[in-house]
Amino acid sequence: MSEDIRTQFFPMSLPAGIIGQSVNRTTVATEIQELNAQIFRAHELRLFHVPPERQSAVQRLQQSYTRSEPECVVFYTDAHLPVGWFYSYREDATTAFIDTIGFLPAYRGRGLYSAFLPTYLAYVAALGYERVTTTHHPNNRAIMIAELKVGFDIVGMELHESHGPLIKLAYFMHADRRDGFEQTFSMAPDPTARPR
Repeated sequence: MSEDIRTQFFPMSLPAGIIGQSVNRTTVATEIQELNAQIFRAHELRLFHVPPERQSAVQRLQQSYTRSEPECVVFYTDAHLPVGWFYSYREDATTAFIDTIGFLPAYRGRGLYSAFLPTYLAYVAALGYERVTTTHHPNNRAIMIAELKVGFDIVGMELHESHGPLIKLAYFMHADRRDGFEQTFSMAPDPTARPR
C-alpha cells in the first residue's frame, strides 16, 4: 500500500528544474557519500567517530537494527546530476523523523526545500503518520525557518555528545494534536495559524 501512495508523490518536480526521486538508500550510497562531502564539511560538523577498536561491535549493531519505513530522496537536475538528498524514517509508531536534508552550496537558497516540504508532509499524512519531527543545530536558521513557515513548532532541545546542541521541531498533522500541544503548554491558539 505504501508503494501505491509513494507513486502518487514521486517523482516530484521542484523549482529550477530539480526532480526529487524516491530511491532505495543503499542503491545511491556512493552518490550520497559524494554529496555529503560537499554539503556537510567534516570540519564544520565536529561529529564524534567511534574509535577503531569499537567499530566492529557498532557495525554489528547497525546491521541488526533496521528502521522501518525509511524514505530516501535524491534531488537531480534534468541532466541527472545529484544536487542534494533527503532521508527520513519512523521515529515511533506514529512519528516520521527527518534525519537529513542537504543541497550542494550552489543549489541552496533557491526554495527547493520549501517546495519539497509541503509535498513530503502530504505524503507522510497519506501514509497515516500523526506527526513529523526533526532536529537541527541552532545556527541552521535557513532550514528551521522553512520548517517554521509550514507549521512546525519548536518542541525541545537536546545536548548531544556528537552533534552538540540540537533544536527539536515537530509538525502536527491534525488539529486535535496541535490543540493537545497547545493545551499541554497552556498556549492560546495562534489566531494567524492556517487551518489544516
